[in-house]
Amino acid sequence: MRLSSAFAFASLCCFATALNSGTILNSEIDAFVTNTLAGWSSPAGIAVAVVRQNGHGGWVVETKGYANAKADGTKVTSDTLFSIGSESKLFDILATGLLISNQSLATPVTWTTKIASILPEWDLMDPIASAGSSIMDLMSHRTGMPRHDVSFGYNDTVASIIKRMKYLKPSSEFRETFQYCNLMYSVLSYLPTALLPSKPTLAQYVQESIFDKLGMNSTTYSFARANASGKLADSFAHEGDVTQNPLNGTRTVTHPIPFWLQTGGDEGNFASGPGGVISNINDLTIWLKMLILGGLNPATNESVIPTDVLETVTSGITVWPSDKYPELSPSSYGGGQYQSSYRGHDLIEHGGDVQGWHSMITRFPYEGAGMIILSNDDFFYTREIIRYRILDALFGLEPVDWNTRYQEVAVGTALVRASLVSTLRPVNATLPTGGFSSLVGKYSNAGYTEVELCLVVPSQPSASDACKALAETVLASFPSSIDSAVPTLLFTWDRVAAQYMKLAHFDGDVFNLTGWTGMPSGNASSPIWAYDGGFSGTTVQFGSSSGRTGFGFFGGVWGGGDGVPDPSGQTTEQNSEVWFEAARAAQG
Repeated sequence: MRLSSAFAFASLCCFATALNSGTILNSEIDAFVTNTLAGWSSPAGIAVAVVRQNGHGGWVVETKGYANAKADGTKVTSDTLFSIGSESKLFDILATGLLISNQSLATPVTWTTKIASILPEWDLMDPIASAGSSIMDLMSHRTGMPRHDVSFGYNDTVASIIKRMKYLKPSSEFRETFQYCNLMYSVLSYLPTALLPSKPTLAQYVQESIFDKLGMNSTTYSFARANASGKLADSFAHEGDVTQNPLNGTRTVTHPIPFWLQTGGDEGNFASGPGGVISNINDLTIWLKMLILGGLNPATNESVIPTDVLETVTSGITVWPSDKYPELSPSSYGGGQYQSSYRGHDLIEHGGDVQGWHSMITRFPYEGAGMIILSNDDFFYTREIIRYRILDALFGLEPVDWNTRYQEVAVGTALVRASLVSTLRPVNATLPTGGFSSLVGKYSNAGYTEVELCLVVPSQPSASDACKALAETVLASFPSSIDSAVPTLLFTWDRVAAQYMKLAHFDGDVFNLTGWTGMPSGNASSPIWAYDGGFSGTTVQFGSSSGRTGFGFFGGVWGGGDGVPDPSGQTTEQNSEVWFEAARAAQG
């Protein structure tokens, strides 16, 4: 589905009457936002902008900040900086569009140009996808590759990620289904470096080609720059058992947490393309106006993004799975944008979700209006509840009770997680093949990293120095994480998803998997707490393949998404999503 900008703009006169002409962010909305944050025990804040064309070549812009930007009580304002997560993908793919529009490139590219023809180092495990994947395939998440977000390491570079991708198992056939994949936007972020003589990083190219041209002077890919401004908000997370209802008071202990990715500077990092932008309401209001205007600078009326580029990335290529509420239509995904409708009003939007931050930028192409919402709370529920309430106000509609709906979602999610971990280890559980001590040692997956499995329960006097140090750290800092009655293996690694990984024995060669990251609490008596890594319901199974022993991840670790079947085959390796093979020295 392709929306012509000319048609969208010509239609504004016919639909503008659907908008509420009064103040949207009024005292009623103020009270709603305040009560919602209080009801969800949120220590954090919200920044909001509502933008409307006034029909006379001007704009009506409302911006507001609510509650806390920082743990010290500093309040959110329109200058407060937030990490916007996957909202960054639109900057990435529009930068790609600028390269496609650049007729001076020594090697011109199009949306259908094969990645293999641009990046010699590009290679995927599926040879068909490796040879056939185009820019459009990567941007629309149809390469057959699942997320594999757990493969991201703090010390990664875009080049190192591309080099490892051929070792990551695909979860579907090429162009068979939609599978959201951050990895592919990391690959796209490498195109400015690969195609331009000056070899800029994505962050440098976007700074020059978009931020500077629009006057988005506070927006950056650099944590150091944002932090030095003094305007970067703290992000907050909720401590507690994720299987417990977050509304019953058991998860109301909250902490500010360190910024999720502090590597890189003005040159950006491996996550710049899929999720690296830091911005504020003031700058994003300029960005939203530009999108509503079809690529024109709202201050100068000069073209910043060619109209045909915007049309391409908003054109539906794959189907986006959506929530099953009557107010929401099915969605189609182009590149960093999806199209759907809310209560009969066509929209284009994308959300952003990274550790401690949530965002959403929505525009209504036929009404010449849009909304931005930024949150520094790890719970995404408040973002959804508040943004839908403001959209109802924007269109003068009777409000839907989204708060009750998301309370039900939160409770249901907790119950599902509880059911996934509630199965007790059998009293007569059998030992793993070869016994627990035989599982200790180093394992590796070339698409991920190398790890050392350490037996913590029962303790192993002959453990390596690294394993002794790991056991001491975990038992001292996270004593409740280890059940002394259950045989347990541990490893630690530098993956962004989780710092510590625990394998608690279930039965035979199967272990239950959990992961967490140690976060500072600010409490001298208990300085570290466990931030859940989201591995509920996942397992590890040991086995062998072609005479080589190892272990595999099961239960959604690879992030294939709804409707994607589990791997199948004759061996544990073939049935697993990610397979770690034992080091050769441990094979005998």
